[in-house]
Amino acid sequence: MAKQYTKNLIKKEFIEMLEEMPFSSITISMLADRCEINRNTFYYHYDDIYTLVKELLADEIEKVDLEFDATSSWEKSMVAAVSFLLENKKAAQNIFRSIDRKDTDAYLYEVCESVMEKYIENECETKNIKASESDKRIVVDFYRAALVGLLDKWIQDGMNETPEKIIYRIGRLFDGNIERSLRISEELTRADPFGHNSY
Repeated sequence: MAKQYTKNLIKKEFIEMLEEMPFSSITISMLADRCEINRNTFYYHYDDIYTLVKELLADEIEKVDLEFDATSSWEKSMVAAVSFLLENKKAAQNIFRSIDRKDTDAYLYEVCESVMEKYIENECETKNIKASESDKRIVVDFYRAALVGLLDKWIQDGMNETPEKIIYRIGRLFDGNIERSLRISEELTRADPFGHNSY
């Protein structure tokens, strides 16, 4: 309990500091002073500031997974994914501008991957669609790439447009396309169960 309290305190104060100053200005000593802990206590929980950032992003991915489990909606899950960014807009922009691009890309990739994998498995299960595993992978990859690209552009553009508007618009524009793709896979698999058809 005490360990989790301290970690939560460090995360909370770190986000508040990111709202106030550039990422590059924040030191472990400053963060420890703000939390009223010593540097050794910080190092007990985290190797460095970047480890702290990675855990913050991992926490948000876990929340996205829980949102999908509760709603089975990829749109609501994606809105949940960006809610942290919007609630802590300066901090989020600070993080995304300051850490390695591969880490921010990995975060967006994992969020979109998790949401689309769960959604597609749910579609197949609830609608009894027997799409092939390879085709499900293609559909996941396609929509994940599209969502990562859109989210990355939204972040780079300053997060000015309402994300709900973008996400729900995408949902309306592509409504039914995922199910249609999965049903086509089912037909192809039924016609050639050994996967000999050429694309």
